Amino acid sequence: MPVPKTLAALAALALLTACATPLERCVMGAEREIRLLQQELTERRVNLARGYAIERRIQPQMGPAWCRDPYGRVYRCIDWIDTVREFRRPINITTERERIALLERAIAREREIADRQIEACRARFAEG
Repeated sequence: MPVPKTLAALAALALLTACATPLERCVMGAEREIRLLQQELTERRVNLARGYAIERRIQPQMGPAWCRDPYGRVYRCIDWIDTVREFRRPINITTERERIALLERAIAREREIADRQIEACRARFAEG
């Protein structure tokens, strides 16, 4: 998973966790691995449908930025800026299908584990 998507997902999860009840936090923790596998599965399916993968790389380049002098004043300057570049990467269709099948089996296994953990969460945080 690319770094920007991971950071965005973690930030969103942190916001949701801050407002969640203990039961909801427990359930979200139990389903964490399933969500990660689902994201990977979706990406693989999109790659297969598209016929290639998109690889994202961070590349530094010089560009306009806001800088501060030693006295704290802000001014325009030229500085290194990280930009995300996307590149097409060829995929092996057969290998991609095998990975999709593996992910589907892994999700089924993780669902069974998560269901047991969710039952334990409900027993631990019984609302009533």
